[in-house]
Amino acid sequence: MLTNLLPKILILLSALSHLTATAQTRAVSDSIKLKYKFIKAELNQLQGDSSSLFPFFNKLSFREQQQIQQVVVVHLGDSHLQADYFPGVVRTGLQQRFGNAGRGLVAPFKVGRTNEPSSYKSSSNKRWQARRMVNEKDSLPIGISGLSIKSNDASTNLMITTINQHGLDYSFSKITLFHQKGLNNYNFNVCDSLLCFQAKIDATLDTLQELSVVKTKRSNCAIFNVDTEDTIGNKTSLIYGMMLENEQPGILYHMIGINGAEYRHYNKHEKLQQQLTYLKPDLIIISLGTNEAYAPKYKSSDFILQVDSLISSLKQKNPEAVFIITTPGDSNKGRKYKNPNNLKAAQALIAYCQQHQLIYWNWFRIMGGSGVINKWAIKGLTSKDKLHLNRKGYEIQGALLHEAIMNAFHYYQIAKLNKP
Repeated sequence: MLTNLLPKILILLSALSHLTATAQTRAVSDSIKLKYKFIKAELNQLQGDSSSLFPFFNKLSFREQQQIQQVVVVHLGDSHLQADYFPGVVRTGLQQRFGNAGRGLVAPFKVGRTNEPSSYKSSSNKRWQARRMVNEKDSLPIGISGLSIKSNDASTNLMITTINQHGLDYSFSKITLFHQKGLNNYNFNVCDSLLCFQAKIDATLDTLQELSVVKTKRSNCAIFNVDTEDTIGNKTSLIYGMMLENEQPGILYHMIGINGAEYRHYNKHEKLQQQLTYLKPDLIIISLGTNEAYAPKYKSSDFILQVDSLISSLKQKNPEAVFIITTPGDSNKGRKYKNPNNLKAAQALIAYCQQHQLIYWNWFRIMGGSGVINKWAIKGLTSKDKLHLNRKGYEIQGALLHEAIMNAFHYYQIAKLNKP
């Protein structure tokens, strides 16, 4: 008798577990709404045909049941992402539940003379030539991270140090270096913080074009030095970024965000899109549109042409991936003037998503709508320009997106349990 009841009891316990988890994530919205009444946290949900996310949710379920090793998320964006406050909350939230597979993609932003996430540090003993994807005049090729650095000096090194966050260990034992390869490019020796040799990266081997994969002892630090046997001749080091993994099961969440970026910049750089396929994303989140809306001659028709070009290209190159498109939020121009184009861009994105059966997250509406940026500023949640949020503001945005994804996942699991 007990044997016959056991499957039903397990299903009931599982359903209760999911409902409890949903209530816990809902508490995020409730607490935010209580403190900041102008945030429409009751509207915090993913919208569109939820079945389009089922492949991703299936993989999350399999990961939770320890049936697969990794689930991969790629988050593309602009300055709202580069500091990693917004995507960082989504990353750590997913990793705390489904496992931490590593810090994922990193770029040497500080070495490239721009702001860097707080979860790692880059440094060097010399100055590198650097280019971000938005720099139109520079001819340096752009790869996976949207930032490229180059040096012709054989004595130049590059150090990457990860910083543990929210109880998550971001030490790594596997490095994928995205770099230019060929006879005119330097080989690297990879060392740890004590300068102990860990691995060699041969830039002349072209079995995997423009990337090298090496294993190291698990550490929070990697130093890339030019091989001392490879210092003769006029050669180059050109680095596009690197992926750091710990070879443990869990979530890999890659952030690609560049100050000033627009859809058109991602469209221009084929190498970036091609290298992105190596990540094998299960979910691609796109958070762009603010910079287009800030332009003096914004046109929704031109904007959507660029949106369609990027999404169509990413779909073709990553057929297994599903998408979440987030709208830009509210912001001011010149600190004090409302920008009506933010709403126009949000509406254009929503119409596009509805037409193409894509999931979207209406951040403009959830944030509070037109003019609400001034209320965010009064509460100390923005930078002085009232175009960007500050760390606290971005962490609220990240908590809400994480909640929206998790709530959709919980409803999916409950529906799956109740399916005949």
